[in-house]
Amino acid sequence: MFPLMLSLMRRLRSATLPLLATLALAWGTTAHAGPGHDHGDVPASAAATALPRFAATSDGFELVGVLQGQHLSLYLDRAPDNSPVDGAQITLEINGTAVPVQAHATGEYEATLTQPLSDGEHAIAATIVAGTQSDLLAATLDLHGNEAAHAEPAPVWRKALPWLAGLAALVAAAAMAWVSMQRTRRTTAAGGAA
Repeated sequence: MFPLMLSLMRRLRSATLPLLATLALAWGTTAHAGPGHDHGDVPASAAATALPRFAATSDGFELVGVLQGQHLSLYLDRAPDNSPVDGAQITLEINGTAVPVQAHATGEYEATLTQPLSDGEHAIAATIVAGTQSDLLAATLDLHGNEAAHAEPAPVWRKALPWLAGLAALVAAAAMAWVSMQRTRRTTAAGGAA
């Protein structure tokens, strides 16, 4: 009887190792937050959605604009060394309409639009005067509806998918162990009857 038990344990162990590996992978693919660290359900589109932006460069300056609603953040650097430009005068036009710009911090400027921009492409023109240096920069701000922002959130069952895969592996391992035990019993019974 002892060799029968040893054989059964070896078969059960060989079926259990893949199961444990599958469960470890399923556990590892889910995020677990402790108390106070759970930020709730975050929509999938929030992480993937980037704010609309434009970039305009010349030999002297680099201007990047980031639009959030009606607020436009502008970042002005010197092109040769990427250092922020402080105290520059920026005259900004969007689609030919002047937009007032104010300094916010070193190399950072802000503008507030009087009304939201519609979907489509918008012409940007910026005149930069910094000390004795001046330049005219042009860019296009592309505001096409972001499909990811309007996408449906992932179904709840997708969150449970790793656990379902682990459960399926557990059931498969149990079935393999049961079939192996049945074969061992038949082989032992056939060998003992002879």
